[in-house]
Amino acid sequence: MRFSISDYSISAKAKGWGNGWPEDRSRDMVRIKADTTGTKVNVHKRIAALADILLDETEKRGYRLNPKTCGGYVNRPIKNTKKPSNHSWGLALDLNWDKNPESRDGKNHTNLPAWVAQLWGRYGFAWGGNYHGHHKDPMHFEFMGSPDDADDMLSKARRDLGHQKIDIPEKYTVKAGDTLALIAKRLNIPGGWQALYQLNKGVIGPDPDVIRRDMVLRLP
Repeated sequence: MRFSISDYSISAKAKGWGNGWPEDRSRDMVRIKADTTGTKVNVHKRIAALADILLDETEKRGYRLNPKTCGGYVNRPIKNTKKPSNHSWGLALDLNWDKNPESRDGKNHTNLPAWVAQLWGRYGFAWGGNYHGHHKDPMHFEFMGSPDDADDMLSKARRDLGHQKIDIPEKYTVKAGDTLALIAKRLNIPGGWQALYQLNKGVIGPDPDVIRRDMVLRLP
């Protein structure tokens, strides 16, 4: 991670996510679904595969989500401020808000097992139950890294948790210094650079060694 998950002083915009509220970012959202309960949440497409893995892993380990009390993207400011909420970038999720309500008494009123925050924290998500002071928001998880961090955490989660296939169309934007081999290794692409090239041959052209910055590649 290029940014600390406990440092709230740097905005999502400063980390490379563009503008939040009041700009409408709905075009950047993807709906993900937890396999066990079918809970659906809209999040930014760049963290969609990662958040999908973590929702599934959360339920797999025994914590069930309520489809009626979970959410993600909302184009709004932080309550009682004029600052954009991370929900307005699609970088935050609220899980079972009826069982994990926000409070101002310095206590976490939650049914979340301790391992849930630890699991999400391992892959770049801060937990609102760890807020300093009297404000606690245990329903709330927000991704604290950059878009590149999201790619790295997805690769890590796939390695650690064994989720290789995600039912979400994924794309990758080529950065300076990238090669197909580096991208395939970094993102743990099944079939390596050859599979990546075959899927994107029409975009890349006849030479797999020539890819351009900002080229958008589909991922297997």
